[in-house]
Amino acid sequence: MIDSMQVYEEIPAITNQARTRPAQMVGIVSIAEEWSVARHKERAEAIISSLAPNLPFVLDAGTGMYLNALVLSVPLAPKVPVELRSRAEELAAAAENPRREARELELALAGAPKRGSIWDGELSYDAAFLYLRPPREELDRNIRARSSRMVRNGAREAKRLEESGIEPNPSVREAIGVKEVLLHASGELYEREAEACIAARTRRLARRQIRWFDKLARSLPDAANVLVVEDAGDPRIKHLTHDTIRA
Repeated sequence: MIDSMQVYEEIPAITNQARTRPAQMVGIVSIAEEWSVARHKERAEAIISSLAPNLPFVLDAGTGMYLNALVLSVPLAPKVPVELRSRAEELAAAAENPRREARELELALAGAPKRGSIWDGELSYDAAFLYLRPPREELDRNIRARSSRMVRNGAREAKRLEESGIEPNPSVREAIGVKEVLLHASGELYEREAEACIAARTRRLARRQIRWFDKLARSLPDAANVLVVEDAGDPRIKHLTHDTIRA
């Protein structure tokens, strides 16, 4: 699984970890730990390299940056000290895109070499890409249903977290679903309010991820076999997966 949140073991309901088939890279670290693109790539590559030669594998992607880092041969920027990150955030506060500007500034302050584009790497694997891009109406329905499940099923997880005394790292605490469920569990948000907040944030994230995957589909090298479909029942999906596994 190529997802930045499903790695956390204490919050399977909130991060939608339920599936009919087992997956690697799910529920592998505590929410107290800091996870990153680099750690995810390193762990995933170790798993892939342990497979039998020429054995097909599936990457189920939920986070665009994590997928790019794994399937395209591009160098990742190094981690910088906390004090440099704080300084960069201060300097970038007035920028048009403060987050992006802060990241560039912190790397410059750390003396890191200039990075290449995350879009320009060569394929790391002989791969076929299946991009499920549902219509807006269907996506919104799924988001509303999932937001309701997150609040309903996540309440027990929030209670267990409170009892355990485990402190989520800042990224987890502010993540979609985690923040709202914790506020609901503490009585600061009603159930419907928590669901509405999660749905609104998820819709914004979905739009960003769609733009990301649209760009990835356009940017992949010609050697990549890319299929974009809106209907999960599209018969072309079966042909793509069958032909890829046979090859």
